[in-house]
Amino acid sequence: MKKLFGFLLFVVISQGLNLAFADEDAKPSPGTSQNYRIGVGDLLAVEVYDEPELTREVRVLTDGNISFPLIGLVRAAGLTVSGLEKVVRDRLAADYLVNPQVTVFVKEFSSVFVFGEVKSPGSFPLYGKMTVFEAITLAGGFTEVANPSKVKVIRQGLEGERHFEIDITKITKKGDTSEDIELEANDRVIVPRSFF
Repeated sequence: MKKLFGFLLFVVISQGLNLAFADEDAKPSPGTSQNYRIGVGDLLAVEVYDEPELTREVRVLTDGNISFPLIGLVRAAGLTVSGLEKVVRDRLAADYLVNPQVTVFVKEFSSVFVFGEVKSPGSFPLYGKMTVFEAITLAGGFTEVANPSKVKVIRQGLEGERHFEIDITKITKKGDTSEDIELEANDRVIVPRSFF
């Protein structure tokens, strides 16, 4: 009985350790996650089995579409990898191929950029949903001379450039996340310097 109890305890502890370390692998690496939501700017490798002329790399355009042979424009942004595979497969099967086998790999994730008074400015992969505060956290947080109440987000869209001003102190001091907008691919977050 003691041996059985000891074995069960070992199984429970080892499973707990596996779960504890699972979060470290939660971020997708290129090509691995079927549930990853595709974003503008992602570079996709679309393979159609036994159809080499249809296998190619495509970039998700700013309107959210990809252009693919035979079927033209396909809405990709917002779909999961498996969702896009199904759309391409269904559209090819409707008029062109019998039972096509389609595989989509994400070769490059789109990015957001954080500049100014943060500890580690640069570009950061956009794995799905990311807010302004989360991007600043990825960039190491604010420097001592940052002005967190005047953070700017610059977004390039079809209508031109749009600017947003975010007061991060509302989040850090009051817990008010109403201004913490969700970032889109290629957004630029700029943290200005405080003037005393």
